[in-house]
Amino acid sequence: MRPIEFYTTPEGEVTLRVIGEAERQLKETDYDFIQAILSAIREYYPQAYEALMEQYSKTLPNKSYRDYLAVRRFIKCNFGVYDNEIDVDGNGNFHFEFVSCPLRGECKYDKILCQPQFDSKLSERQLEIMRLCYDGVSDEQIAERLYISINTVANHRKASFRKLGVHSMAEFNRYAAVNNLFGNK
Repeated sequence: MRPIEFYTTPEGEVTLRVIGEAERQLKETDYDFIQAILSAIREYYPQAYEALMEQYSKTLPNKSYRDYLAVRRFIKCNFGVYDNEIDVDGNGNFHFEFVSCPLRGECKYDKILCQPQFDSKLSERQLEIMRLCYDGVSDEQIAERLYISINTVANHRKASFRKLGVHSMAEFNRYAAVNNLFGNK
């Protein structure tokens, strides 16, 4: 996927600019693009995906329209500001923006659709160990703190890298920061 910047017009329409192409309005006929974004939402933001499917369930007989509305809503809630920050990078990672909304704090989907929780696919134990690694705790200290062997720490780290498609702590640290894996740190 090429880098993308989104913008919500004053009229409420969503425009997108794939880097290197002209800006254009998102349309229901952008089927492949919509499916790619929806797939990423389903995989990495499952609570947001479920909320979107619930919100637009009445349009289910027209699946392509439902998917269009769901992606459009997700974009409006998370990427509506036109700025110099790329919203979706070349690796498909989302870079959320704070989008002002008159219903912030009142909407039943607050913190579900806007600023959604990332699902890393890591087990609770893997997340616990990777959080400690991210915080700079040594393998020896992690093993002692969690009452496990140093080899177990290393095995959890390797499994986490494999699940996330990263190859080093530097890559993991970038991944964790971009995806807000451990909250605001």
